[in-house]
Amino acid sequence: MGAFERAPEMRLDVEQTITTESGRPVLFVWADGGDFDAFEAGLHNDETVVDPTLMESLPEQRLYRVYVADDADTTVFPTDAEVGASRLDASFTVDGLHTRMRFPDRDALRCYRQRCAERDVEMFVHRIYRGDTTDENGYGLSPKQRQVLSLAAKRGYFEVPREISLTELADELDISAQSTSERLRRGVDQLVSATLAPESNLDS
Repeated sequence: MGAFERAPEMRLDVEQTITTESGRPVLFVWADGGDFDAFEAGLHNDETVVDPTLMESLPEQRLYRVYVADDADTTVFPTDAEVGASRLDASFTVDGLHTRMRFPDRDALRCYRQRCAERDVEMFVHRIYRGDTTDENGYGLSPKQRQVLSLAAKRGYFEVPREISLTELADELDISAQSTSERLRRGVDQLVSATLAPESNLDS
């Protein structure tokens, strides 16, 4: 993405991906960590995207909607469906696309890698997990716990000082502050148990 030439420190986290009737991918991405003015100037001159639109602006983050250009050679999202893969998360930096994906089997992964090679897209696999080593939601989190933790992180709830209050967070989720607090507490407890607790047991 050429916009990174203007703002190389920027990081884009994909919040949602949809496809138009014509098959063109549409990305909703949260941007943070760089010069927003420089990034937006580069975004409007970027040949890989079309019609970039600012959807939401926060002190440290901005949400954009971008249509992927038809002639963007590095587009590999259509390949996901071809091999039965699903993206768990995705982010862009000046170094490229970083993503976690789920494949039905090793053959699907090999096929995906071949498709990337055919499009001259370099692909590096950093780690492979077996399907039975983690639960569907990741780290044992329920969908509601994952939702509140993700939103809290994006909105700066864990920053010092906090950029959003518990009440404001609850309003965005359309639930009570008490329910929000309980989901946060249980979610954090589950993350600690799933990540730190196993290491503690090994050390004891």
